[in-house]
Amino acid sequence: MEEEKLSVREYLYSIRFYVLLISVVFVGSIIIGYAGFLSEIFNVPLEWIQQLSENLKDSTERYPTWIIFLVFFAVLFLNNSFTCFLDIILGPLIGIFPLFSAFINGGLLGWFAKEQGLSIFLAIVPHGTFEIPAFLLSAAIGLRLGREVLKKKGERYFKKELRNGLRFFLAVVLPLLFIAALIESALITASTYFRLT
Repeated sequence: MEEEKLSVREYLYSIRFYVLLISVVFVGSIIIGYAGFLSEIFNVPLEWIQQLSENLKDSTERYPTWIIFLVFFAVLFLNNSFTCFLDIILGPLIGIFPLFSAFINGGLLGWFAKEQGLSIFLAIVPHGTFEIPAFLLSAAIGLRLGREVLKKKGERYFKKELRNGLRFFLAVVLPLLFIAALIESALITASTYFRLT
């Protein structure tokens, strides 16, 4: 019997509860991060980002703008794609991983807003419009797969759900991440160029 393929719309509808749950955790953790409850956890990432920024200034003086753009695009796209894929794959293995991932990422965003000011939300709007939904959708897929593993054997359709999830990842999540990486790398490259001129 031929396997029924869900359309993007149908699959999105099938994971609506998981998208809602992940979104609530993500927004809640932004509030918690902004309130300062996670400061001890996120001090190290800030130091790392500041060091990266210094290294970036040095590299922009040595290489052409288009090379800087391509490097940023490749790093951002590959890193975000791997992170989203990890949410999907680890969902069935470590059921709460997608929730933990949403909590950490949301908390980090909230903490940055507390440290750098609310204007950081405006700064991430251009690429975040694509990147954040891609991240939330991936975490929702991972959560859905984790739930599928817990079902009784006769009610479990894990392989089918995994195929549907990966198809959705390729058809929707990756294109969103591609657009987000293009926008973010263009903005970073432009900002470093104008800073030097």
